[in-house]
Amino acid sequence: MDESKKGLSLDELERLIPSGVILLKKKRYPTTRGLIAIMGLYGVESVETEIIEHDPGRPFCVHRATVQGSRGMFTAHGDCGPESTSRMILPHYIRMSETRAIGRALRWYLGVGETVVDELADPFGKESPAPPRAPRAPDTLGDTGCTVAEVEGFLAWKGKPGLSAMEPEARVALIGWLKTEEGARALHAYHIRDLEGSK
Repeated sequence: MDESKKGLSLDELERLIPSGVILLKKKRYPTTRGLIAIMGLYGVESVETEIIEHDPGRPFCVHRATVQGSRGMFTAHGDCGPESTSRMILPHYIRMSETRAIGRALRWYLGVGETVVDELADPFGKESPAPPRAPRAPDTLGDTGCTVAEVEGFLAWKGKPGLSAMEPEARVALIGWLKTEEGARALHAYHIRDLEGSK
C-alpha cells in the first residue's frame, strides 16, 4: 500500500491534535474540528460546499462537500433537521448540515473509518441510553435543550473533565449555567467553531 495514502487512525489523529478525538459512551469519535486542523498535513488543497436541498419551513438542509488534494477528490453529503439534531442546534441547521458534509468528506479523504461525532444526532437518546455512572440531577440535561453529546463535546473543547467525572454539585451548576444566555452563547460558539474559526 502507498504509505502516503494509508488511512488515518484515531490514535494518530489524537497524537496530532488531542481535541480531534472525543470519548462518548466508551467509544472514540473523530471531530470535524480535528480533521480540519490536520487536513493540510495530508495534502488537502480545497474544500467546497453547496446546498443541494433546503426547506426553511421544516427546517431542513442538505449540503454536498467536495474535498480535493493529493489523495484525490472525495464527495460526501450532510443533512440537518428536527429529526437529526437537538433544539439547541436546530436554529443553526444550515451550518450544521455543512459541518457534517465537510466532516464526512474529510473522513473519506483521510481514510478515517469511524463516524465523525458531529454526524450523531444524540448517541444517548432513547435507542442507546447512557450507562449509569455518576449521580445525575433529576432533570439531567432534558430542559436545557442540550444533548449529552453536545455538552461532552463542549467540555472536551474547553479542556474540562466530562460529565461522568463531575461531582454532582458541579453537574447541577453546569446544567443551570447552560440555561443562561452566557451558557447558550458559549455552546453556540462551540458548534460554529469549524466554520467561523472560533477558538
